[in-house]
Amino acid sequence: MHTPSARSTDTLVPGLSLIAAGALAALVMLVHPTAHGVDMAGRLCSLSEISSLSRHVHLAMILCVVVLWLSLASLARRRPASGWVAAAVHLYALGAVALLGAALVSGLLLAAYLHRPLPHMARAEDALAPVLLAFSANQLLAGAGTLLMSAGLALWSVPMLRDRSRPARTCGGYGILAGLLCGLGYAIGRIPLDVPGMTLVVVAHGLWYCLLGAWALRSATRPHV
Repeated sequence: MHTPSARSTDTLVPGLSLIAAGALAALVMLVHPTAHGVDMAGRLCSLSEISSLSRHVHLAMILCVVVLWLSLASLARRRPASGWVAAAVHLYALGAVALLGAALVSGLLLAAYLHRPLPHMARAEDALAPVLLAFSANQLLAGAGTLLMSAGLALWSVPMLRDRSRPARTCGGYGILAGLLCGLGYAIGRIPLDVPGMTLVVVAHGLWYCLLGAWALRSATRPHV
């Protein structure tokens, strides 16, 4: 009689979560607002106007990162023999923490600041220094998150190339390519982490989550004697 193994059944929820959170993260980035303005005062006012939408976008991204992190950790427990995966999940965890920090700074801290002190300032330019500090913190944390999470994707993908199934090898090959290109692209300055650049990284990573999730679902539904 053919029945799903307990190990395979346990990959069902993480697989579905990876696909859902990876796709949602890409969709959320497509509606990420961008501030506009001909001068600094206009740009600060624009930041204040979009802060509500920005807050919701970053809260959604925080949810996605947490779900992805937990899903990968769950799958990693099913592959205890792989040193590559163990290293990958640790790097990814560090990257996820950094990216959560970036989202909290940009989506929540900055939004709260612009809504509270800014309306009471005589000149909008007086808020420039704290805003620039928050922006610098966001970029530093987002950069660290991009590098560490990209490294995690690449390392996780290495042992998948040795798998006999085509979905695993496809996921492995793509993960190594996406991880290296995103990490190196940011490191050499070809991928700035503005909204378009971060969207590129999130979409590239998101496709890997979907491929890994599809492989996990295939493992979950594969019959075993």
